[in-house]
Amino acid sequence: MVLFFYIVLNVLAIFLFIKKKKMLHILEIIVYWMISTYLYQNFSAICFMNFKTLIVPQKVSLEFSHFINRTTLFPIIMVTFLHYFLISTKTWRKILLFISFTLLLAGFEYLAEALGILIHKNWRVWWSFAFWVGSLSVLLVCMRVFRRILYKGGNHL
Repeated sequence: MVLFFYIVLNVLAIFLFIKKKKMLHILEIIVYWMISTYLYQNFSAICFMNFKTLIVPQKVSLEFSHFINRTTLFPIIMVTFLHYFLISTKTWRKILLFISFTLLLAGFEYLAEALGILIHKNWRVWWSFAFWVGSLSVLLVCMRVFRRILYKGGNHL
């Protein structure tokens, strides 16, 4: 049942992402998607294998749910954040957007824990928020650098 819920959620996220008119070039979307996936994959792997602070139960449906979340759902949310960040003109809106997406990503992480996909062991809640703040910040820096390269020095932020 959990796997079905996450399959529907991921398909819905993909559909909404495709339908939404974006301020990002297709090449940017691919690059930011890969960076987002890389950040969350490494976070998950380090916490799972090295620190033993994250446990994914050894049940195929739960493992697959975690897999589709870290390769689809979280990157879609992070790339969507970049789109809204680009169209926001006021600084206070960008800050509010940053806080909102941090809460959304941390919320999805804890929803996964509530559904049994992830089990946090000896975990502090602020670590999740710190990771998402760091990830979104890294993604913003990557966007700034990549856009400078893609648009040959034009300031599009």
